Amino acid sequence: MPRLLPEWLWPRLEALSSQQQLDQQKRKQSLHDKVKDATWSDHCEVALEESRRLFDAEQERRRGADNKAGIYLAAITALIPVLASVLPNLWKDGIDKVFASVSLLIFAGALSYLLRAGLWAFSTIRVSGFAQLGPADIAASWDNGNPQQQLTKHLLLSVDFNMEGTNKKVSCIKMTHEFLLRSFVSFAAFLAVQAIWPMAAWSIETFYARLITPLLMCMP
Repeated sequence: MPRLLPEWLWPRLEALSSQQQLDQQKRKQSLHDKVKDATWSDHCEVALEESRRLFDAEQERRRGADNKAGIYLAAITALIPVLASVLPNLWKDGIDKVFASVSLLIFAGALSYLLRAGLWAFSTIRVSGFAQLGPADIAASWDNGNPQQQLTKHLLLSVDFNMEGTNKKVSCIKMTHEFLLRSFVSFAAFLAVQAIWPMAAWSIETFYARLITPLLMCMP
């Protein structure tokens, strides 16, 4: 499908190709095998501590993305009705049609960016799978001769499982940022047009009436 809009105007999140997805699955399976076969008999405490740190870091990344998305979504939801109320005033009788068309075009673009940012924020907080150690996992770790080693493996496998979902959330929140930035720039341009256009139009009309028209009248 051809892309009608360039990347800088309408950002896109590239999906993985079939080959990339296959390579990713192979890497995940290889990592699972390495974790299951690994032994940390000499430095088991260090491995367990690092595994906990990684697990907590993934939880914090996930929580941070969800919190940002919730704030953005609430703000966008509150802004949409306010901005929609401006639309009827952009096209009224007596308004210069060129001015109204430019204003409406910029406003529609800004509103489109804002709505797309809201959709990306919603995609961020959408429910997704998350691995968490439960009582059964902890109890099963003590069935083995080395419970610290088993807990380390459970934590690392959980981190690997959670990482894909967390990366998707972070990607979605980054796309939210991209569209919010473009929405802000578009609204700034809209306000600039609203402020500058009438003054510029008046200046041009005055200049034409006071200078150009007399010159034309003096010409033979």
